[in-house]
Amino acid sequence: MMVVVIWVVLTLSFFMIRLMPGNAVAALEAELKAQGDLSQAEIQQKVQEIYGVLPKAPVWKQYLNYITDAAQGNLGKSTLDPGTTVSHIIASALPWTIFIVGVALLISFVLGISLGAIMAAFRNSIFTKVVTFVSSLSGAIPNYLVAIALIYVLADMHPIFPEGGAYTVGDTIGFNWPFLSSVFVHAVLPVFAYVLTSFGGWALGMKGSATSVTGQEFVRAAESRGLSGRRITQSYVGRNAMLPQVTSLGLAIGFMFAGSIFIETYFDYPGIGYYLVQSIDNRDDSLMMGCFVLITISVVVSNFLVDLIYPMVDPRIASPAAAPARVAEDIRGGAKAGAGASLPVGSSVS
Repeated sequence: MMVVVIWVVLTLSFFMIRLMPGNAVAALEAELKAQGDLSQAEIQQKVQEIYGVLPKAPVWKQYLNYITDAAQGNLGKSTLDPGTTVSHIIASALPWTIFIVGVALLISFVLGISLGAIMAAFRNSIFTKVVTFVSSLSGAIPNYLVAIALIYVLADMHPIFPEGGAYTVGDTIGFNWPFLSSVFVHAVLPVFAYVLTSFGGWALGMKGSATSVTGQEFVRAAESRGLSGRRITQSYVGRNAMLPQVTSLGLAIGFMFAGSIFIETYFDYPGIGYYLVQSIDNRDDSLMMGCFVLITISVVVSNFLVDLIYPMVDPRIASPAAAPARVAEDIRGGAKAGAGASLPVGSSVS
């Protein structure tokens, strides 16, 4: 099913891009023809080298050529930089996206889950009301507005952090302190913008999940046994309330590889989201399709990994097919026990 989903998304993306207004292939042909030093055959060969498709071939043949090349890892060349392959651009942008979005996702998840658990434990407190309002406000504000505000306040009015980029131009790239410190400083505002607009969703989700678990019978049974509130919150409520959040985290990790489009664009951060916007603005179909391929594969694979990890988190669903058999066996065992324990004649049962 993973392979089928990836193939379907690639097929839809291939044909939908060709339905967009304008024709990047025709524009490139016109640009090469205007140079006047290339023949028609040379122009067709040049376009094929860049886009990986035959410009004058039927669409179905272009589709088969693209799917064949994509399966071999050949995503064509970028029209923004004809000398660079799409695979190279994605490989150079992916570490930056994983760094800022991964760090921001980890911080927002831990912060949101912790706040949600506290809100569920103290539902009627002033703290819960304040944090609920702040979390709702956090999820309602678009991240690009927060990015603009951070740039204006902390980079323009008060130049504490740089406005954009991944590191200071001129630094020697490598594992040296000036470069690493520059990378961390440039990542502060993008990470901060992401965390401010995402922790609220995790907090509210955890609060709702923990609140629903609190009313379950096994929690009341633990309370009746005299267990401490801390143990009930951690072992009974917290672990069960985390189950829906694990699924959401897995999907969020998959979408992490798409980057944060608006945040990376406003901060000129060279991640996948930044190049995706650039490819759309400049009709760089090869790079656009390459980004779609990466996003599709990462989301599908992360969803698959969640399916594998979920039984480890919740052993109750590790082997659901065995549950009916166990119940039937228990019933048969009880019936045999009841039949074997016959009562003496004249005896009564109180």
